[in-house]
Amino acid sequence: MINIILGWLIFYYAFYKLYAVKIIYLPFFIVISSLCQWYWQDFSYLLVAIMLYVVLFKNDSWHLLLNTILLTSLLRLISEIATKAIQLLLSSQNIFIVITLNTLVKLVIALIFVFLYQHFNFKQTWQLAKSNLVSYLLTYLFVVIYLFMHFVQKNHANANLLASSFLFILLQVFFIVILFLKTDQTQKLAYRRELTKDQLRNLKLYSNQLEKDQLHLRKFESNYKDIFTSLQTMADDSDYQAINDSLRKLEIYSNSYFDNLSMQLFKDLGNVQNPYLKSLLISKLTLINQEKINCQFECRDVVNQVSIDIFDLVRLLGISIDNAIEATKNQTNGTIQIAIVQNGQLTFLINNTATKKVDLKTMTQSGYTTKKNHSGFGMVNIQEIQKKYPNLFIQYHQTNDQFKLSIQITKEGKLN
Repeated sequence: MINIILGWLIFYYAFYKLYAVKIIYLPFFIVISSLCQWYWQDFSYLLVAIMLYVVLFKNDSWHLLLNTILLTSLLRLISEIATKAIQLLLSSQNIFIVITLNTLVKLVIALIFVFLYQHFNFKQTWQLAKSNLVSYLLTYLFVVIYLFMHFVQKNHANANLLASSFLFILLQVFFIVILFLKTDQTQKLAYRRELTKDQLRNLKLYSNQLEKDQLHLRKFESNYKDIFTSLQTMADDSDYQAINDSLRKLEIYSNSYFDNLSMQLFKDLGNVQNPYLKSLLISKLTLINQEKINCQFECRDVVNQVSIDIFDLVRLLGISIDNAIEATKNQTNGTIQIAIVQNGQLTFLINNTATKKVDLKTMTQSGYTTKKNHSGFGMVNIQEIQKKYPNLFIQYHQTNDQFKLSIQITKEGKLN
């Protein structure tokens, strides 16, 4: 029984590191899991998986929960196979040595896996929070290995059979990895194609808006000439009061007219020379304009190359600007300020007015959202992108009426 409890303790250590379950649940889970294995060994994996899924289920994170259960169950299964192989090789009858060895092997495997999982950001790389494919592959791998090892145990495995089992497992893992990499490559190509389509749509939108503004300018030019002619007539008649009244009206008319021109919003886009980045900004600035949100955009420096993956940067900025839009669109005088600065390091500043303070720690937790019927993984995705790059720095700051986000990308991996 001690060996069983220690095994599940290590299992839940790995599970906790991957899913961050509330620690208060762990003693309960360990006891129930140990009893399941003691009384229903053949069904213990299934019973534990059902228990975890039912207790921890959330609508907005069920993919991540399911994939974490499958991944940690697979890790435990492989650990058990490794310990059985070592036991056969050593042929020790000392219970203390057997339990100690089993625990050490399982612990080392769990520690190595957790380190690799966090270091290489498998959660993001494997898309555990949203991928059905990963669920299918992990389920297939677990079922095949479990059934094969069950067959080996029932037929009293020897060292040669266990060696064959390990070879079989390695082949299965190799097959799964190749299939996953191929699928991941296909998904990336599809994502690039979709971005290209978005880019063309946004450039067309930009072109149409500029044409519309050009027509408005021609209309304004015609009206301006008429007003100027009337001013000349008033000047000839020395009607200074009428001139002052007309000048005030002209000022109000001009201000209201130019405020409605989107070219004021898009004026610095020429400095953004990366096509994917420009496409994103066109899309978001147009959306801000359509939502009638006050916006100021500034990019005085030429921006072309960035030192992180451009698709990650597009996701990062897209999420950040969407959050700013969501926070301001229902405000009476909501304002968004977006600035891009290139001075040895590339900095994106996104500021928006706020009506209430939000706890930054809560905001970055999985599932947090201010949107109705939304999964709330946006801020978490920002954190996951940040973990991939040592030269990417993201800072939040808020006051009573402002929320400020700074995204800095350096070349050396440190801030100036």
